Amino acid sequence: MSDDTSAREPWEDEIFYGHRSGWDEGRAKEEHTRLRQLWDPVRPLDESCTGVVDQIMALEICNWNLEESLMALCGAIGVKQRAAVGIGHMASMSEERWRRIWAYYLSCRNWLPCDIPSGYEYLLSVCDPDKTVHGHVAELLGERTPLKELYVERFCLCIGFWLGGFYPKDSAQATAYGAAVRSLEDAIREQDPDGAMLDIYQHEGGGILNLCHHKLFRRYDIILSSIGVAKWRGAMPTRGTDGFERAALLERYLSPIEAWLGTSRDQSTPAGNGLHDRIHRLLGGIDPAKRFLASLLVSLLRCQQLAARKRAESRGVNDGMDERNV
Repeated sequence: MSDDTSAREPWEDEIFYGHRSGWDEGRAKEEHTRLRQLWDPVRPLDESCTGVVDQIMALEICNWNLEESLMALCGAIGVKQRAAVGIGHMASMSEERWRRIWAYYLSCRNWLPCDIPSGYEYLLSVCDPDKTVHGHVAELLGERTPLKELYVERFCLCIGFWLGGFYPKDSAQATAYGAAVRSLEDAIREQDPDGAMLDIYQHEGGGILNLCHHKLFRRYDIILSSIGVAKWRGAMPTRGTDGFERAALLERYLSPIEAWLGTSRDQSTPAGNGLHDRIHRLLGGIDPAKRFLASLLVSLLRCQQLAARKRAESRGVNDGMDERNV
């Protein structure tokens, strides 16, 4: 195969992406070679199988709906058709999740002072009818202060950025957002010259608060409770165990798939393992196309599993202000 990366299939590029991979370049090349050997006999994949590949590439270990998505993908591989449910990133968002995100946003907006009644109460009655989120946010923030109000407004801008679906570069929305952020951060610096919490906030316009992330609401709580006590993580110290927990959860699903593929070191089936049996029923009989699809799924998630463990292990050394350390 040519080293020209422009000739690669999209799934091949995923093997080498560094943003989520726990493999070094050598291991990535080995994995790429192995998958190419499985892919060559079935290329070109038909449109249905290509759709499954797209969904496999979309799923990441950090997705909030990881377990349901894995089961859906096993079913999709079994019939070689795209899963009916949305997989990965924003495609995975449910109505309930949207409501909860809006409830956080509206609760923060409602916490900020206003001179006349706003429409936030009405919208909250739709998104948070029992006022669970509203009460939770109010408790985290506590009494208003001018500095808290600036931080909460900055937080609202961040959520609004994501709710808006990413503003196009150089658009009117992006221009207004950037101007508002700069103005607020200047005002925060005036009242809080140390700016320790602001250093965290300056990362929030990127991927840190992605709405499909499984730690989204904990992150919201970390930020809001930090504002409430005027100290970063003053009320919610770092756990540092999430990477291990996520890796263990993923193992429950990858091991049965590897057993189906015949690539697992342990070929025994634990007695009464209902998940193992359900996954094998969904996958059905094996054929070359299914073998490639299942192998790609395992490969992309194995490297992320390793990366998650590495991050968790590093937190004993680097437990600074990286918001990912939740």
